[in-house]
Formats: sequence, C-alpha cells, structure tokens
Amino acid sequence: MFYDKVSWDFMFECLRMRGFGPQWCSWMKQVVVGGTVSVKSNDMLVTIFKGDLLSPILFNFVADCLAQMIINSQKSNLICGLTEHLIPGGVCILQYANDTILCLKNDKEKVRNLKILLYVYEMMFGLKINFSKSEVILVNGGPDLEQEYTDLFNCQVGVFPIRYLGVPVSPSRLHSVDWIPLEEKNS
Repeated sequence: MFYDKVSWDFMFECLRMRGFGPQWCSWMKQVVVGGTVSVKSNDMLVTIFKGDLLSPILFNFVADCLAQMIINSQKSNLICGLTEHLIPGGVCILQYANDTILCLKNDKEKVRNLKILLYVYEMMFGLKINFSKSEVILVNGGPDLEQEYTDLFNCQVGVFPIRYLGVPVSPSRLHSVDWIPLEEKNS
C-alpha cells in the first residue's frame, strides 16, 4: 500500500477541514504513527493488531480532496467533464477506494488545466501520481489526438472495454466475450 507516502501534515489537515476536532486528530495520529489497535468485547481485549488498520479510511479523506479540487475547477470553468448537456459541468471524476477515473471533454486548454491540478495535488498530497500505470482512452478522436494526450500525461494508451470495479465498460455495445472474465470470477 502506498499510504505511507502520503504527507501526514496534509492528511491531518484534510481531517481538520472535515470538522474533526484536535483530540480526535491526536488519537488518529497516535494510531497511524505506530500504535496498536485492540478490539474489546465483553470487557476483554480480544485481538491486538500491530500497525495501522485505519489507513484505508484515512486515505479516503485525502482522495476526497482531489474530488473537491476538481469540483472547484469545474465551477471556475477550468475543466469540463463528459455529458455536460445532462449534468452541469459534466462528469469529471469517478472514485472508488483507490481507483480514479477522470473524464474530460476534448478541450486542450482544459486538459492542460487538469494536468496542472494533478501536479498541485501531488505537491499537497506528498505522493507522485504514477502516470505510467495510467491510461488515456478516447471515446472519439484519432491516433494523433490520442498521442497528444498520452504525451501530455506521459502515460499509456488504453482501449475499450475497460474494467471498472470488475465490470466491463464501453461506449459501444458489449459482446458476450467481454463478460466472460466476470462470469468466470463468479463461478
């Protein structure tokens, strides 16, 4: 897990911004900085866990900051998501756990704005986004545009269908072969 690379100061600032008080933040800091966690049942300590079991939920507070930055950028018309004719500003970000999908309208200036936003987030977050594990997938557009965006983000070209939360997603009709891995997993 890459959680240990998160800026501690930034993470605790995220908690303070969400309204958690100083005492609660102090307890969380004690847990994540190397404490142990015990489960008490019927006035008895049942299990003692070494390390930090709160990392996933605390990471969500940090990840939520990216979503808030994107929403604020949409409100300022710095970036624009897909389907803005259905949803004001369009859909820009989908997040689940540590998976993030960013959806942008084909507007080179706004795509560059997103790249800047991601760099700012990296500086605040304390963790460099791994663009080599990221992909650019175009719904429409040719190979030249695809290459321009992959060069901008220094990432790979992806193809549909993609898998999000184990489910195939595509802008076109899916075929039965696209569902086979999901069917095999559930067998």
